Amino acid sequence: MSDVDELVERVASESGKPVEEIRAKMSERKEKTHGLLSDYGAAYAVAKEYGIDLSDGETSVTPLSNLQPSNSVNIVGRAKTVFSEREFTRKDGGKGKFASVVLLDNTGESRVVLWDKNTAVVKKLRVGDVLLLKNGYVKENRGQIEVHAGALSNLAINPSNVTVELPEIEERIDSISALEPGLPSVNVICRVNSYYPKTEFERSDGSKGSRASFIAEDETGTIRAVLWDPLSDAELKEGDIVKLENAYTREGLNGEVELQGGSRSRIGKSDVKLKLKPLDKKKAGTVKVEDVKPEMRGFTLEARVLRVYEPREYSKGMMASLIVGDGTGSIRTVLWNEKSSVANELKEGDCIRIKNAYSRSNMNDEAEVHVGKYTEVTVDSGIKVPTVGEINDKLTEEKKIADLDSGDRFVKIKGKIVDVEDRALVYMTCSECNKKVQNLGGEWMCEECGVVDGKPNMIASVVVEDDSGNIRAVAFRDKAEKMLGFDLEEAMNIIGETQDEQAPLAHAREKVVGGSITLTGRVNYNDYSEQLELVVDEIS
Repeated sequence: MSDVDELVERVASESGKPVEEIRAKMSERKEKTHGLLSDYGAAYAVAKEYGIDLSDGETSVTPLSNLQPSNSVNIVGRAKTVFSEREFTRKDGGKGKFASVVLLDNTGESRVVLWDKNTAVVKKLRVGDVLLLKNGYVKENRGQIEVHAGALSNLAINPSNVTVELPEIEERIDSISALEPGLPSVNVICRVNSYYPKTEFERSDGSKGSRASFIAEDETGTIRAVLWDPLSDAELKEGDIVKLENAYTREGLNGEVELQGGSRSRIGKSDVKLKLKPLDKKKAGTVKVEDVKPEMRGFTLEARVLRVYEPREYSKGMMASLIVGDGTGSIRTVLWNEKSSVANELKEGDCIRIKNAYSRSNMNDEAEVHVGKYTEVTVDSGIKVPTVGEINDKLTEEKKIADLDSGDRFVKIKGKIVDVEDRALVYMTCSECNKKVQNLGGEWMCEECGVVDGKPNMIASVVVEDDSGNIRAVAFRDKAEKMLGFDLEEAMNIIGETQDEQAPLAHAREKVVGGSITLTGRVNYNDYSEQLELVVDEIS
């Protein structure tokens, strides 16, 4: 490297400006002198413009504990915390930028506020670096002394002409497995396993916000990381190794720890090598049904909808569920709260992509896919998975009734209908959300939607028997009609003619008792009757 190159590098370092900008200014200086100024002289001229002394003399600095408002000062300190650049709107409508750094010396610490072009320094500055600020000005803000770097200030990172002894700072990097809710300042180095690009939203006060998120992983575990507002503009891709600094943690909607990158955080690429298995370059984060295990996070599943179960209330809100499959297996998928309405838009046979899902184990220690606030569910007919019939044929297992267990899915039984149970065949549901409604004062009342138009539906409960035992089989809507051999309209006509809601039962017994039937469905344990029952999905 030539002497001139060394000077250029030094000016760039101490000013915080790019080398290209320094060389461009040198060229401007030389043009103004019609080539009479050498590269060497141009470098010194640009250094002087930035207030940089290229001599070996030491810069005089003020200890941080001696700062007083209104003073013009030179200070030097070691970077303890570095905050990302932010934009703001000035009173005249123009745009400005600011960033800040907490500097530490042997006498104390102080916040340094960088304005406009000076904010470029934070892109290079790292915790533990030495920062020299020349011609800063001191202000008091909420009782705290701050140093501001404005248009006339100069900044240098790790300058060579400062010999002040400064305390060492060892940067703390946190392991993902050690994170818990409520941590105010967290630094992690991690790999981007799955990335979910920036989306915009409207806050309760009407202002606009934005967020992006990714699944972060290190050698100890994984965690969901959310980047808010300016930080959501970070250009990330799956496989990147990044450092997220001065983030905080909180408990997410699903009780899991989440990492949050806010206005005081910053994120950037890191050269640190993590001992992690390579990501699948073709489709990072996408799994098959057979690969889903409990306590996974941030994965994508492409599958076909095999069953849809309508939304219903639970203690904390609403939920719905699906059974989906992809040829390697089937799995229950639970949609929580606002995502439960997605079930109303899906039908059997739809190909769906579930992105940013997480998994839990059910009471039988089987994995389930869960869809939360930040999970995306989209229908895509281009997804290549087997048909419903192909999946059912592969997954269905024929069993004797005595061999059925709670939690069995896709089980087939063959037997005879020996009884139709004494329960009304017609029940009223909400025309909006399909939940069961009550008749109050001559009006149909839905707990979710209020007063609605009632919509009749059929339910059938029969006892099926084979040579090993018997079981109650329950079917709804079109499957109930098929199991009993007559439809809802006929049942309503019988009730209308007889004015007896139980009358269709006698008609059903005449048609089906003693007949053979083949049913496919799932087995539940009914706490009320303390018996197993088969919820019917298919009749043949």
